[in-house]
Amino acid sequence: KQWYQRRVRGSKISSMATDNPMTKSWKDSNWIPQLNPHNVLAYFCQRSNLFYDKTCNNEIAKMQRLNPSQLLHMKGIEYILLHVDEPSDLMIIRKQERHSPSHVVPLANYYVLQGTIYQAPDLHHVLNSRLAGTLFHLQEALDKTLEMSRYDPNKGHHWSFDPPAPTKEEKLRSEPCSQFQRESVDKLIDILTKKYQHFMLRTGPVVTESQNIKQEPKDEPQR
Repeated sequence: KQWYQRRVRGSKISSMATDNPMTKSWKDSNWIPQLNPHNVLAYFCQRSNLFYDKTCNNEIAKMQRLNPSQLLHMKGIEYILLHVDEPSDLMIIRKQERHSPSHVVPLANYYVLQGTIYQAPDLHHVLNSRLAGTLFHLQEALDKTLEMSRYDPNKGHHWSFDPPAPTKEEKLRSEPCSQFQRESVDKLIDILTKKYQHFMLRTGPVVTESQNIKQEPKDEPQR
């Protein structure tokens, strides 16, 4: 039963990650060479764009060939170009719900970077991510603190900040080698030296003629 519950929980988490639009992106390679702030809204309002709502007012205006200024007098979902940063080639498109010519409710922001469209995270997801990271480090700190907690019948609960005792492997590494190990290594080195003596002689240091010439001491100038 526990295995089944873990399996169901894992499938739910994976499905949530798959359905999260902030983990997806979209682009049309045919538009990227001529993409600019004047046509980026038309680039976004393609029916193949997974972020585009096909029931929005932009689609209605496009089907009825209305002037884009008519969107101010329509109610419902619409998309507008919110910001353009030409040096970084960044353009931001906002999805909003219009109730009147002067009243709109922002729903989501999308940024277009070098032709690729991403959904910007909202405040909820930003805070959730920051809190998850904070809780992770706090949990690590609490786990380390609990490792230093001790209990003694005489002292009661107390803290011990002494370094942990070394393991058996660490003790073996730190211990010096025994006399038997030193003698075995010396014998092995002696055998290898005798076996490859001719190779060692052949590859010994080469002394050139210039190194054999002794430099005569120079007379120091008399004061």
